[in-house]
Amino acid sequence: MPGHILATSMGCNRARDPWQPGPIFDYAFDLTGASTRRLCVLTTAGGDQEATIRQFHAAFEGTSVELSHLVLFDKPNVADVEQHLRGQDVIWVDRGSLVNLLAVWRAHQVDRILRDCWLAGVVLAGESAGSLCWHEGGTTDSFGDVRGVRDGLGLVPFSNAVHYGERRDLFRDLIGSGELPKGYATDAGAGLHYEGTELVAAVSDRENACAYRVERQADGSVREEPLDVRRLKRS
Repeated sequence: MPGHILATSMGCNRARDPWQPGPIFDYAFDLTGASTRRLCVLTTAGGDQEATIRQFHAAFEGTSVELSHLVLFDKPNVADVEQHLRGQDVIWVDRGSLVNLLAVWRAHQVDRILRDCWLAGVVLAGESAGSLCWHEGGTTDSFGDVRGVRDGLGLVPFSNAVHYGERRDLFRDLIGSGELPKGYATDAGAGLHYEGTELVAAVSDRENACAYRVERQADGSVREEPLDVRRLKRS
């Protein structure tokens, strides 16, 4: 059976040096039921920048997390990408360009590998582009201006919007026109928890961070419904 997906607008606190992992990571590990805490970070959307990778390693240094990373620029850094990813408890996808991420993943068959990992019970998670990618489509600024795309992995049959305060009108218009299917949106600091293809929870790591269900009605209007959000606490 498909496992869990955490599609979020949160992750590490990057205002700290080193970055401070947010409570979403503990939430993800709790879902695995494993005694290990193996986490692989994919930084494809940001072009696999060395500074970003160093910050992730520094953030988890001295913790119980066994952190690794997968880079695809300019070539994979592991001999067997599929074996490495299937050996993780949680896979975390970092922010950046959704469109570039999808193109590079498909070239390396990472899209297929991630689906297989999900079916095998590995928790898939991520922030921003790492939220959008699991859905059928959403709103992205990958081209400069913010526009709708319907080219996601489609593991969950919905659309998605992150940075919702800035993208609310566009997301509603795209759903109202039928360009995007019904979906979910998150403010900064909020996240969505899917079990299989069903949304089972909305979570946040700060006050006033909300999540929303957005869908087209029979008369063509668009209904936006705030979700009950569970506030996560740092361990």
